[in-house]
Amino acid sequence: MSHHEKCLADQNLVIMPPGRPKYTPRDWELNNRTKNVFSLNQQTLAERIICESERLIDETNFTTELNKHEVDFRLRERIGDIRFRLDELKKQKKDAHVEEEALKVYKQRTIDAINTLREIAMPLCQKCMIFREMRQGVDLVQDEVDNELRRELHVMNGAIELLQKLMEEGGEQLRRLRATIYLLDRDLSNKEKSIQIDEKNVEIRHNQMGMKVYDGNVPLDPYNNTDPEWIEVTNTNIENTAKEINSAQTLRSYIDQVLKQAAEDIRHQVDRTNAAFSKRIAEMRYTKTKLENVHKETTRQVNELTRNVTKLEKEIAEKEGYVALAQMRMANRAHRPGIELCNDNVYKSLKKEMAALRETIAKLDKMLVQSRATLRYLLNTQVMQEEEINLKTGSLKLDEVDCMTLRESLKFQNF
Repeated sequence: MSHHEKCLADQNLVIMPPGRPKYTPRDWELNNRTKNVFSLNQQTLAERIICESERLIDETNFTTELNKHEVDFRLRERIGDIRFRLDELKKQKKDAHVEEEALKVYKQRTIDAINTLREIAMPLCQKCMIFREMRQGVDLVQDEVDNELRRELHVMNGAIELLQKLMEEGGEQLRRLRATIYLLDRDLSNKEKSIQIDEKNVEIRHNQMGMKVYDGNVPLDPYNNTDPEWIEVTNTNIENTAKEINSAQTLRSYIDQVLKQAAEDIRHQVDRTNAAFSKRIAEMRYTKTKLENVHKETTRQVNELTRNVTKLEKEIAEKEGYVALAQMRMANRAHRPGIELCNDNVYKSLKKEMAALRETIAKLDKMLVQSRATLRYLLNTQVMQEEEINLKTGSLKLDEVDCMTLRESLKFQNF
């Protein structure tokens, strides 16, 4: 505190503050008018703002509802477009599955045909060839049956090679068809999810519980494809599937044609082989019958020649008896006494008889030798004929019983 103030305090004096500057009455009135005008202007502005706000609210409500209706319409339209394409995809997928199952059946038919040829037809053909290699002697001939059997084996091998190629083509076509079905499934799955999302968007309301401004991390415009590109993807999937279905149908038609042609070719060759067998069997049977007839005649001649040899031997024995008789007579007459021992007619007759008997025996001996030689040759011929008949019998059994019995199962109506 200053000395002056201390002195005033000691004297109990009140200190007055200095006076503030004052406004004039005019200033006061002017201020009041100004404040009043400002308040009126603010009220007018407030009323205008309120009116403008109400108009803007109405306008924005209308625009918002219009935009929402437009979005709802577009969502429903989009759902309809997706459903349409979904139905097209499902129809195409159904057709693809039907074609896939049909192609599987044709592929299995091809496999069954190959197995039938490999496990049944070819072994039967080869068994027939093995059986025919068991023919003996001159019957082991390279005849028309052997040629047809080799052609039959060649036709079956050719059919197997062609069917194997078709089986591989069928497997590749199935792979391509399944690839298109996979793309259809993926497209269907994406569209079903898209429909679920858009149907949920249609059901969402702006005033429902839990609605707030989106604050997720996923960007709201992650689009990198256009609507025409979206349409093009589905159209491409449908077109590719249709193309593979058409290719599969064409391949099935070709497989069916090849299976029928292969069965017809094999059936035709089997018929030719069977005809060759029948012809050969008929020839063999005719030859065997002819040999049997010749053998029968040979047997008859052997029997007759045997009887003839026996008869000749008997005749020679009888002639030797006559020789003994003549010799005995001559010996007895050689003991006649004296003049009685003369060269009379009896002696001449006995001598003539002896000469005739010797000549006869010589002829009979010669004939006996020829007959025995002929009999030996005829017996050898008979044995040869029996061997040939046995060969023909064996060959007939191989062809008619063994081979033709096997070939009864070689009947191909179709694969």
